[in-house]
Amino acid sequence: METGESRGVVDEALAKLQRGWGDCPVAPDRWDVSTAEWDRTRERFDAGTVGGAGAWVRRGDGRALVVRHVDEAGWSEPAGKQEPGEALSTTAVREVREETGVDITLTGLVMAHRIAVHAPERDPLYRLVVVFDATYDGGAPRARDGEIAAVRWVDDHPEELMYPQVAEYPL
Repeated sequence: METGESRGVVDEALAKLQRGWGDCPVAPDRWDVSTAEWDRTRERFDAGTVGGAGAWVRRGDGRALVVRHVDEAGWSEPAGKQEPGEALSTTAVREVREETGVDITLTGLVMAHRIAVHAPERDPLYRLVVVFDATYDGGAPRARDGEIAAVRWVDDHPEELMYPQVAEYPL
């Protein structure tokens, strides 16, 4: 896959999402990875995925659901990788359920991350990570063993964030 091709696939996927779910801010990002990780990313693109998705889940009282991954110090929304043939909206619902045990309804888009994946001696590949806005429908939050260290409801953004854009999500 050529750099321009992956960028075009990501841009088309984002445009389709925004037509269906509404506009959202798009944050450009760069990930510097090993050649092996770049190769795995390319394999995922070749299998028909564009990236991943998660959801910023809020309850009626305005509190938001955050997770802290194993081996990470910061908090973020529950999210994960898209499976081949899966819509990003389906990815978000599935990942929230798998990581936290919570059921949700998606209501819009919060943010999209257009990521350029760089590795030595490789052209950049592009991927898309989308954060949907969601309402809490039920389920008792619990951390997924081996992947999520902690899950909690917050009424303010945690001080330690996995990435800075989480501080921009609505409460």
